Amino acid sequence: MKLYTKIITFCVLTVIVALSAMAGKKARKLPVGAYIKSAKIAIISGDIERYPEAIAMLDSLFMYYGPDAEALNWMAQINVDYIEKTADPRKKKPYVEKMVAYFDSLSLCCNNKEIKKKYRKNCKKYIEQADATRDNYWRIFYNQGVEQLTAMGELQAEIAKADDSATRAIFEKNLQANGDSCIANMELAIIVDPQNHQTYIGIGSAYDKLNNPEKALEWQIIGLEKAPDENKPDMALSIGYTYINMNKYCDAIPYLKTYLEANPQDTTWLYNLSICYNNCGQYDEAMKVYQQILTLNPGHMKVLTGIGRYFNDQARKAADSSRVYQNAGDTDKVKHWRAESDRFFDSSHVYFKRAFQSDPNDEFVADMYGLVSSLRQKYEDAAEGYAQLCAIRPDNAEYWTYLGDTQIRLSRFDEAIKSYEKSVELDPNKVGVWEKLAELYQNQKMKQKEAAARKKIAEMKP
Repeated sequence: MKLYTKIITFCVLTVIVALSAMAGKKARKLPVGAYIKSAKIAIISGDIERYPEAIAMLDSLFMYYGPDAEALNWMAQINVDYIEKTADPRKKKPYVEKMVAYFDSLSLCCNNKEIKKKYRKNCKKYIEQADATRDNYWRIFYNQGVEQLTAMGELQAEIAKADDSATRAIFEKNLQANGDSCIANMELAIIVDPQNHQTYIGIGSAYDKLNNPEKALEWQIIGLEKAPDENKPDMALSIGYTYINMNKYCDAIPYLKTYLEANPQDTTWLYNLSICYNNCGQYDEAMKVYQQILTLNPGHMKVLTGIGRYFNDQARKAADSSRVYQNAGDTDKVKHWRAESDRFFDSSHVYFKRAFQSDPNDEFVADMYGLVSSLRQKYEDAAEGYAQLCAIRPDNAEYWTYLGDTQIRLSRFDEAIKSYEKSVELDPNKVGVWEKLAELYQNQKMKQKEAAARKKIAEMKP
């Protein structure tokens, strides 16, 4: 606690003491030892109903003599006893606050050389006891909170398995009760030691299990601010993950970047960062991350696909610009944007080819590889992509048609016939494919098949 805060705390205690003493009948001033002895008798009796008597004696001492180390120690001990005799963590809070305030005042008293030595006797012993008590209570409150977090996890599993609403309602009620107790215990730990980041994370975890991500984030962010530097990256990752689960991708970005600054080779979270950039419309930033990933894993199929799609989008935008300027009659701009569109499609082809080589069994990648290759008139590549599509989905008539179209471009007419025949076998109602077959049959002098194809076309056309 900062010095000025401690001074304010002691002043507040002094005012409370004075008002408490003056509220009753004015008593005769006694020696310091008499006040402490009377208070000790009441406290050591163990009878909690006598504690107000002890408090009154110590309050009088403070009013007449000011701070006294032993008296402050006994005041703290009274609140320790109240803490021990109170079961509900929420009801412990005022006693924990007072205990901490008296410990802080004890430290101030012992370190204030202007206070007479006789009022600072045994300070080392009292401060050591105070520090030990603080540490003990922090562990108690924090560990109880952790136990309740564990119970919450078990209850979540039971809720997921519950097959009737009544049972689920019981588990949900228990989950809420454990969550409330966990938060209360963690808050007590914060009163004892407000600088320990673990308690803030604990409260954040409780709110997360209670399906309140907004409150969870509030506490996680406070915990991140208080955490030592070595803990910040992992905590930032947890916060970023929470934002992603809330579909708040833009908010997740700075936290993922904090984590990745310490873990620059984690390609999994680099890729997740790229997803966040894409969902925020920051495509150029996503591209930078893609390139960073490829330096670590040149065959990262999802990244190669992502870059291919990025260049596809850029090519389409360039084509749109070309059409706008064509309508405006600006031939120079039309030429420029057509060239840009071609350049982007060329880049798209490069990355889809690399993605296809990385994983040829990915249907989307094979489809895009075939399509972009066709657009760039790279028909050997297109045939490779469409042939793989037909191997992946041999029951898809469209894929066989695309393969046949590409084979015609390569003058592989016999292969094209086989592809189209497979297409109409799967979907016999495609007039266009029958027409292509009829032309191929004619070209290859397959008269009987040509006649059958033309008959089929005539039957299908009105």
